Amino acid sequence: MAKRQSFADKANKEKHVTVCPVCNGAITQTLLVKPVKNGIGSYNYKQNRVGICKCNQKELLS
Repeated sequence: MAKRQSFADKANKEKHVTVCPVCNGAITQTLLVKPVKNGIGSYNYKQNRVGICKCNQKELLS
């Protein structure tokens, strides 16, 4: 039988945090969606997962 996990065990679980080497801030993985016009004239959406931190936040989200 499996051991029951309490809320305290879940809250104390280690988080996987990636640190930016430039600004020493935490990198947050975000889904970036951009509209791309295709040959017919309608739009499709291109999805990319990007890491965003303090140093590249303005250029990626503008």
